[in-house]
Amino acid sequence: MSVATIWSSQNKISQNYAELIDDVRKTNPVHLNVFGDLVVMDYKHVKKIFADSENFQNFDFTERFKVVSSIANNDPALLEFGESLRHWLLFMNGDAHAEHRKLVNKKFYEANYESITMDAIHEVIETYRNKEEADLVEITRKFSFLIISKIIGLQSEDYDFIQKFSYVITLIFEKTLNVKDLLECAQMSRQFRSYLGDALSRQEKDLTNSLLIEMKEIMGSSSVNQLIGTWEFLVNAATETTTLLLTRSIATLIEHKDIHINWQAHDGCAIAVEELIRYVSPVNWIPRQVKADMEFEGLRIKKGKTVLLGIASANRDPEVFHNPETFIPTRKPNPHIGFGFGIHHCMGARLSRFEMQKFLPRFMAAFPDIRLHPEKPGEWDSKVFFRGHKHLPVLLK
Repeated sequence: MSVATIWSSQNKISQNYAELIDDVRKTNPVHLNVFGDLVVMDYKHVKKIFADSENFQNFDFTERFKVVSSIANNDPALLEFGESLRHWLLFMNGDAHAEHRKLVNKKFYEANYESITMDAIHEVIETYRNKEEADLVEITRKFSFLIISKIIGLQSEDYDFIQKFSYVITLIFEKTLNVKDLLECAQMSRQFRSYLGDALSRQEKDLTNSLLIEMKEIMGSSSVNQLIGTWEFLVNAATETTTLLLTRSIATLIEHKDIHINWQAHDGCAIAVEELIRYVSPVNWIPRQVKADMEFEGLRIKKGKTVLLGIASANRDPEVFHNPETFIPTRKPNPHIGFGFGIHHCMGARLSRFEMQKFLPRFMAAFPDIRLHPEKPGEWDSKVFFRGHKHLPVLLK
């Protein structure tokens, strides 16, 4: 099977993806693809690039937007979207990244996550308690929406819009992104901009004490665009990553029902969650960018070229993890990089871990007979960076 196959979204590739990336990592762990991008798949070099801010930086969409904008006749929505992406933490660099990350991180973790998470868990379980079957992706999407909606004060009727926005906006990470997809992302960004602006106005009028209002007051009215860009990123990340991680974690637990996990013991629960994060690796790839012409492991790379870090592959590197293809809920130590590393460590990792530690034991206890639907096969999504199921039918009883 060719190296190029790792970018395929075919069902058979997704079903056997761990085996495929294992083969590529063994034969070609560091290579240039047909576009001249650096592809890195082994743990040592993925972590090395994460830690090297001197030679590598967060991906800058500026050049891509220059090309696409000219093709799209400088579509206004596209230009607005390009401006909005400048305020995504994932695409910021240097002091701007550090300062904005510090601000967002401080405010983001001031919410009462214990209460928010437990309320969301209760609502999800009660919604499905009497159902015979359901779509596991829909269940985890509802949970992720309840969390983010309670954090920033969204309304329940906004569920469909937030799901559509979060799903579409992740297309920007795909290597096969075309003008049509990017324009769709731009239109969704414009709608989100309008939506969040209305939410801010409503909360200000109702004197709502929300995280949105607090951040606007700290950043100042002149920074509303920066605020909206920030929440564009956070809502997307909180929705898509949480949905993918929880869906595939529950699917893993279903597949390994014969393995006992002591969810009641704090250490047992925490260690099992870390293994799920490693085993699932919700984000398969993270893009970085070369800051100047350089050589890496004997390969010449030009300034501005993309670097694709294979997180899912690195987390199954046998040089670091014993028996990496096996789900071992007692694995310790477990130095996975499922949430990135260093200054590029996922800002929501602490919340994500907390959600999993609270949600999984209660959900699995509420539905002890949950299993994949024998007559309705799951459907894999067409995305590569966020490789997961679009639908995964399950029987709850």
